[in-house]
Amino acid sequence: MHIWSIDMESVPEHRGTATTKYMIPKEAQESETTGTYMALAGVFQVQAGEELKAHQHPTHEYWFVIQGKGVMQIADEARVITVGDLIYTPPNTPHQVIADPSGDFRAFVYALGYPGQGSQHIDVDLTPVALTE
Repeated sequence: MHIWSIDMESVPEHRGTATTKYMIPKEAQESETTGTYMALAGVFQVQAGEELKAHQHPTHEYWFVIQGKGVMQIADEARVITVGDLIYTPPNTPHQVIADPSGDFRAFVYALGYPGQGSQHIDVDLTPVALTE
């Protein structure tokens, strides 16, 4: 599972007028995402203690947690995710999120799709696994 945290070194840019925290370095996923287009971008919410049911879709999906925490399972790996984490879900890989009971979970999500495949999701069964540290 690919998770990057906002707790990283800032890089000065634009003649020192701004800094950037490159969670995914420039061109780092070029080979994986060549030929894609921006399929969607949005903010979604899962109520406290509720579950975003397991599903998959033919897109590269990125989740940036903006509120709360939860457990995200991608295929056979599960990890706690929290504010400031950026999570990558590869195409056609089953995944789900269970929001922590302490509060609602919100994330900014965007996806890159391949022409002709769309971004529709398919509900799947995902056997729960133990958390990975």
